[in-house]
Amino acid sequence: MKRVFLLCAILCMGACTNQIKRSSPQEKVRVSSEGDVCFSPDEACDEKLIEFIQSAKQSLDIAVFDITHPQIVHEILVMARRVPVRIMVDKRQSKEPHSLVSTFLRAGAQVKVGYQRGIMHNKFIVLDQKTVETGSFNFTNNASFRNQENQVYLNDPKIVERFRSRFEKMWNEGRAL
Repeated sequence: MKRVFLLCAILCMGACTNQIKRSSPQEKVRVSSEGDVCFSPDEACDEKLIEFIQSAKQSLDIAVFDITHPQIVHEILVMARRVPVRIMVDKRQSKEPHSLVSTFLRAGAQVKVGYQRGIMHNKFIVLDQKTVETGSFNFTNNASFRNQENQVYLNDPKIVERFRSRFEKMWNEGRAL
């Protein structure tokens, strides 16, 4: 019963967020390819990120400092029902009042906090161990609609391997919440 309520709440949050989308119905956000770049708030980086997340076929490894964007959280949880998803977050930031990390925990997602000196300030996703999204873009409404932030999408095998290896190191050293 608790999970059904949680899923309904997440769906509602996602639907509420849909009201502020910038794309016109004719304009389809395309899944990113090598070297694609997005700059917010002028471009719909949140929509581009959601399309990227939805394209996962095998796995999603996510390292993100701040996550308060309900629709992105919703899409990650939907994908967690289809493919393995691991989420690495910053310990202090995850306890902030607007953080949605607790939503992941209530839904049973695999979440760990970075265990290192300083903060876990990474922002990247390794999708299917073949493609990386990275940049300054936090998964927040402020990043989407107010802040000057950026994303870059890469699929060079050497670069992807560096991010994949870094994520594994962080995951192995991280602590479960």
